Order: sequence, then C-alpha cells, then structure tokens
Amino acid sequence: MQRRTFLKYSSLGVASAIVTACSDRGSNNEPIQIEQPRPSNFDKLEKTSLTLGYVPMTDAAPLIVAQEKGFFSRYGLTVTLSKQASWEEIEKGLLEWRFDAAQALYGMPMLAQLGAKAASMVALMTLNLNGSAIALSQKAWKADIRPSIDYVNFQEFSDSFIKYIRGFQKSPNFAIESAASIENYLYRYWLAAMGIAPEKEVKFTEISPSQAIFKLQAGSIDGSCIGEPWNQDAVLKKAAFVTYASRDIWKGHPNKVLAAMQGWVDKNPTTAKALVAALIEACQFCDRPENHADVALLLAQSQYLNAEIKAIEPSLGGKYNYSQLADQEGVASIPDFNIFHYRPTDYLKQSDCANYPWRSHAVWLLTQMIRWNQIDRREYPQNADEILNKIYPTEIYEEVAKALNILLPTDKMKKEPATAFIDGREFDPSQPVAYLNQFVLRAGRSKIFALRTERD
Repeated sequence: MQRRTFLKYSSLGVASAIVTACSDRGSNNEPIQIEQPRPSNFDKLEKTSLTLGYVPMTDAAPLIVAQEKGFFSRYGLTVTLSKQASWEEIEKGLLEWRFDAAQALYGMPMLAQLGAKAASMVALMTLNLNGSAIALSQKAWKADIRPSIDYVNFQEFSDSFIKYIRGFQKSPNFAIESAASIENYLYRYWLAAMGIAPEKEVKFTEISPSQAIFKLQAGSIDGSCIGEPWNQDAVLKKAAFVTYASRDIWKGHPNKVLAAMQGWVDKNPTTAKALVAALIEACQFCDRPENHADVALLLAQSQYLNAEIKAIEPSLGGKYNYSQLADQEGVASIPDFNIFHYRPTDYLKQSDCANYPWRSHAVWLLTQMIRWNQIDRREYPQNADEILNKIYPTEIYEEVAKALNILLPTDKMKKEPATAFIDGREFDPSQPVAYLNQFVLRAGRSKIFALRTERD
C-alpha cells in the first residue's frame, strides 16, 4: 500500500472516536479531544491475523488495551496475545518467526543484531518511558537503608548504601530481568554513580519479573531492578521496599519497545503500520487519567498479569508506594512513573512523545554496552549511525504519526540535560566518545574509546 493509501485508511478512528495527540493541548495544558472519522478497517493488509508475544507486566498495557478496547480490530487486525514467562521466550519466538511482533526489552534488538546471533531484529516504536524501580530486601531495611524520598539527596543515600554493600562477606545478589533490559544498564549506572563497581562488588542474576517476590522472600536475592507491578507486589507483601524509581536515575528513559524481524516488516509493511497505529492509540488511552482504573482492571485479569489491582494502580495513577515496612506507608506522588504516550513534565517537550524511537536513546544504550563490555566492540564504531538506523528505524513510526496528526521532533537526536541523570552528567549524543571517556568505572578498561570502522 502506498503512503497516500495508508493515510486514507488511517485518518484517525471510527466515527466519533476520540484521540488525543500529544501536540494538541489547551491553555491550561490539558489535552484537547479531537473527533475525527476513521473507517473500521484497513484494505490491502498483507496479513490480518497476528500473534504478538508479551511478558505479564504493566508496560504490556498497550498490547492488552489494544486488544480489549478494539484498537487492533479497528485497523483490520485479528490479534492473538501470547503470554510468555520470560524475555528469553520472547526473543526466541521472534527469531523463530512464531511471533509477528512482540513487547520486547529496549536492548533486545541491539543485542540480537550486534551479538553472536547477528539477527535482524528491529524496534518499530517505544511502548513506554520510565516504569521500573529498584527494590531492596528486608535485610537492607534492617541495616537502616531507606527509600530515596527519606534522604536529603543522592549523596546522603550513597554514603549509607556504600557502607551497606561493602559490609557483605560475599557480594550481594541483585536481580535483573535480562542483560538486554534497560534496567540492567540503569542498575549499573546507579551503582557506578556511587562508586560501586558492578560485577566486582555485586552479583547480577537474571530472573522472570513475576518471580522476584519469591526470590526476595527466600533470601536468594538482596534486591532487584525490574518493572511493575512486581515491585509493588513485593512492597504490599512486605518482602521488600523500593528505594529508587528508575525515572530518578534517568528521567524519561526508554523501557519496552515493539519489536519484529526486519524480514517480517519487509514482507508486511502496511500491516506493520496498522499495528503501530493501533498501539499508538492504545498508548494514548493508557495515559489518560480517567482510564487508569479501567486499565488496571484489564491488566489484573488472570489471562494477563493475574495480579492484584492495588499492585497495578500505583504506577499508572502516580500514587506510588515505596514501603510498608514502617508503621506508616511511604507513598509519594510520581505522575510520570509510567509514560505511555505523553504527560506534561519538566523534561519532556510536546514533541517528545514516548513512542518515538529516538536515535539518541539508541546511542546512549550503545555507549553503555561498550562501557560494560557486553558486545564484541571495544570502541565506539565510526558507522554507528548506519548501525542504529537499521536497529531502530524511524520511518514507519513517522509515517503513522503524521497520519495521526502527532507532532514529530525536528531532530532524531536530543541532548539529555544534566538534570535528567542521577549523577548530574549531561548526555550529548553527538559526542559519544567523549561521553564514554567521562566514566571512571567501566568493565576493566582504562583505554580511550576511539572511533573505529567495522573493518578495523
């Protein structure tokens, strides 16, 4: 289907459908509701029956909402959602083409392409920003470590936490969802910002997110950095407390993406656009405050997250519960804990929709993979733009966003100000080598990370 035909069939919703574009806001910064007609389905889709993989987490909400609220069907798609216990199964399902697309970890496409598999997995859009947290076991509480909101600043927390970590006879065991998860890199960034060397001073274990509470209760892990609702589940059951929300490590960091194989996209380009369009609308739905209770009810169902509503609601509505280990609940307002499309914040512009596959986000991830020696590259590659264009293409998202009247940024790269990161370090994506060289703690190398070509 040519672009003009796609635009014809995607001019925003069934009759009377209400869609909020992130660029359309009133004088009080409130969303303006726009009514525009859309036919009930697409013509000439290459494939109409899709299987999408997901892991039961709050940031799977766009897929579940798109299914339950009819966004998929409005675009002519019949979707089967396939729940998987681990990210390893998601990756396997994509590589074997059992899934047409899937909710995936932000780093999964990059590791698939640059790692040993050398598989052409791509990210078509970002599903959410922020959305995760660092939880610590009761052992840390008994050692007088507290939630970040109880400290004056990060330095005060750091002074206490360093003493706690270095008081272990054996390295404490911290859990992550996967080496490809953004939480893995944020966890390392957070530790290194305190002067704690990842791998040397702490041990990392990969777990299924829903199993974190059992590991915490059994004492086999000392903490975790995972997505919701499993941190809130552990807090409610007093197995752990949250010390830092991920948005306090990097405000506006990417989290999950919609991933597919490039071969599938090449074979089904119009279907890919329809899928992205349906999920953008679902993301918009998820961010509207009046829908949060409804979204929580949908996610809580046994066929989806099979979790308590009170564990799901806090990360959607922004009343986040850090701890129940004291006499009084440690609840704080974090309205941007999860951003599925757009919410007004001090670090996002109106064109900074969560779903845009920012090239600068990919640059940051590549610097951290090199920093921690997770790929077979010792220096930042000279042809990084070419590499990242293949892994995080923007064309499909941009075409769909134009059809949905969503404002696009003028540049694929954006600076992250010093205030965005917990260590007050600015990130300029146009200077990745200089950025890498700022870090004292990295995977055992002191040499300069120089530019190189793939032939070097």
